[in-house]
Amino acid sequence: MAPALRDKVHGTIMEIENHYHELTEVFEPCAPENRPGFRLMDRFAAQVSFNDFKINMENEVLSVTNRKIELDALIDELKDDEPAVYCGTDASLPANIRHQAASVYLIYRQGDVVHRARYIASRVTAPDAELYAIRAAIVKACSLPDVNNITLFTDSIASARRAVNPSVHSGQGHSLAVCRALEQWFANGGRSVTFVMVHSRFEWGPHHEAHEFVRGLPPVGGRRMATSLDNLRMKATATCLDSWSTMFQNKKYRGHNFLLLQNLDGGIVQLTYEVFTLPHGFL
Repeated sequence: MAPALRDKVHGTIMEIENHYHELTEVFEPCAPENRPGFRLMDRFAAQVSFNDFKINMENEVLSVTNRKIELDALIDELKDDEPAVYCGTDASLPANIRHQAASVYLIYRQGDVVHRARYIASRVTAPDAELYAIRAAIVKACSLPDVNNITLFTDSIASARRAVNPSVHSGQGHSLAVCRALEQWFANGGRSVTFVMVHSRFEWGPHHEAHEFVRGLPPVGGRRMATSLDNLRMKATATCLDSWSTMFQNKKYRGHNFLLLQNLDGGIVQLTYEVFTLPHGFL
């Protein structure tokens, strides 16, 4: 297509053509770790567990208090377990788009910090940065001697589940690294890893220490920052919403009979969007 004609053609395909070069992430759709029947969770599902938690909004104070008691009891058990290590992970996204995200982890053994590290995560979304932190913590913990149990405290259980999913997704490279490390580590038998959900608002234990650790990292810029797939998707969504909101101010676009709704503060409800996932086999 000639350049003059290309400038006149609009649509999703042309948008991809214009922006795909910004994506620096590399994917492995045929990675050995992604073969059906050979995936980490196909072979070692019994050795990987997720301790999720959702706050009961009907009795929020009691729900949070009970969860903290449960977490404190878990930490006491881990401190008395010599072959066990536990990790706190967290990530930080900058307010300035010219800066890069950061990911950190702290690894504890019998109550003492045995290793900690901070990494620049490039131009990514919050789940991508959390996934990076989880990857770094798991890979390091698997390399420590005489460890039979790894417990990781995170405020993103979704990123933890993605960490053991080798399929193609944003941050797949981190997931493949986690799967490879755990597959070798599980080979000895009798080993397990547990991902524990800790809300940031708890300001609790290893996770809060990781939160404070990542805050100590000064903003880092860069001319050609690596960019994840989800970051480009987020950017495209923001651009679409901005354009949509601008066009909606025109009565000819929205129609003269459109009912403008007001929020509780008296302002006009702004346009937004939601993603709906159809059940498997629905179509």
